[in-house]
Amino acid sequence: MGTRRITYTSALIGLALFYILYSHWFSWYLLVLFLLLIPFDLAFSLPGMLTRRITIIAPNVLEQGSHGILAIVAYKKKPFPARCIKAWLKIYNDDFKTMRRFVCGAERGNRYEVEIDTSRSGLTVFEIKRIWIVSLIGLFSMPATVNCRSTVLVLSAPARPANIIALSRGVILRPKPGGGFSEEHDLRHYRSGDPIRSIHWKLSAKFDSLIIREPLVQPPHSRLIIIESWNGAQERDVILGRLRWVSDYLLKWDMPYFIRFGDDGSIEEITKAEDLIDFLRRSLDVKKLTLPAYGSVPTRFSWIFRVNAGG
Repeated sequence: MGTRRITYTSALIGLALFYILYSHWFSWYLLVLFLLLIPFDLAFSLPGMLTRRITIIAPNVLEQGSHGILAIVAYKKKPFPARCIKAWLKIYNDDFKTMRRFVCGAERGNRYEVEIDTSRSGLTVFEIKRIWIVSLIGLFSMPATVNCRSTVLVLSAPARPANIIALSRGVILRPKPGGGFSEEHDLRHYRSGDPIRSIHWKLSAKFDSLIIREPLVQPPHSRLIIIESWNGAQERDVILGRLRWVSDYLLKWDMPYFIRFGDDGSIEEITKAEDLIDFLRRSLDVKKLTLPAYGSVPTRFSWIFRVNAGG
């Protein structure tokens, strides 16, 4: 837009000199016509400048080393003309922070694409807070405040940790409190206080002793994974890769778990792979750290597994 303004100003000065040196109707007509471009450009472009906005389209999660594209797409609320949209795109994560200036066409669907760096794992934030919509001829620009923000989580490949012997795979069934129906059950001798309805009469007659059919259930899980802090991008790659492996292992055997960062972080329950992705996206994004509070978190855990970058 600066080049267009310089061109317009230079042409206007040239026409003014032409009118002074050649003061006939033709020079006057050209000068007036050129001066009218200013209000014409503003009046004709203003509705379109007021209705132009942008949005960011990006993948939620990418594999480390894969190809990912973020797109900044223009859209308009009403079909009025405008030339283009200019803005600064802020890109930052734990390793770097940069600003990138871009120009995007103002027509609906026009897009500006940015290649996402997936060489390292972690969360990258893309943010635009202000845009400038340029008029049709390019003589004016109007600022507009926007709230375009998107985060992309890059995950390293699952990596088997060294201490997997601590990952118990067995499921221990316990007597169901209060009795009642259960698909799993155990047989044992009658004890004082057992309900009469639990007596297995056929087996009792066979063994000439009262046999109880005791319902069994799986106890509420109380497994906790603690993600320890990392120093640098290389350790982060190792820890997130090991975390993925442990999570896949537990969920494969239908073993949900709780998770948190460090010893004092907020605890969240993970029951499927998508829960872990959502947890990492929110907990690594300091501005959006809104983890839900669970009232059913165990006060004590049956085992605690620490994921770190050590051996």
